[in-house]
Amino acid sequence: MRIIDLSHELTPSFVDDKLKLSMVNIRSIFCYLFKPDPSVEWHIAHLFCTSSHVSTHIESPYHWTKEGRDIASLPLESLIGPVIKLDLSHKKRGETITLEDVKESSKGLLRKGDMVFLQTNHSKLWGTEEYWYDSPSLSIEAARWLVENGVKLVGIDGPRLDCYRAQGKERYVIHEILHGNGVPIIENMANLDEFKDRGTAFILPIKIHGIDAFPVRVIVIEED
Repeated sequence: MRIIDLSHELTPSFVDDKLKLSMVNIRSIFCYLFKPDPSVEWHIAHLFCTSSHVSTHIESPYHWTKEGRDIASLPLESLIGPVIKLDLSHKKRGETITLEDVKESSKGLLRKGDMVFLQTNHSKLWGTEEYWYDSPSLSIEAARWLVENGVKLVGIDGPRLDCYRAQGKERYVIHEILHGNGVPIIENMANLDEFKDRGTAFILPIKIHGIDAFPVRVIVIEED
């Protein structure tokens, strides 16, 4: 058995004034350390502030569909279960992952009810400004095909599934297709090159009602 962590590690910025926690943005996490009981030598706690979309995170259908499930309402069956990896590492920055790409890379692997993780190796740019732009994106036809074939979750090792350069509503069409069909999304995954092709995924965000997304640690277990 092999356990693989597919999540990025976060390093928070510590602040000396908890009012500064409000300065957080979608890419950062701020922490304020305090002592609940100063009379004890070592007894600490943290207040922290971050976006629900920071680092490796899962997006529930509620992110893009008003009547969709929120993070707390996601069934465990959609968070724990069989997963396959599609090796799309040949796609260059800014290129589209086509229906043909998905069909070819999933041949002999995909089963109804699988989660699907898309490996583009864009995560190698994590920690740079380049990372946030021109990542490979999923085509409309490929997204619809995944839904039609019973995929229950889609993840990618980049900042988005949609095309960054698209305009208007077209910029979010992949979210609309997946979330509109009840399919959660994971963005900013890591280490997909270490995952062979099939395993069991464990994705367990904190159970908070009314939240659209939340940072998550994604674990895959490969059997020998």
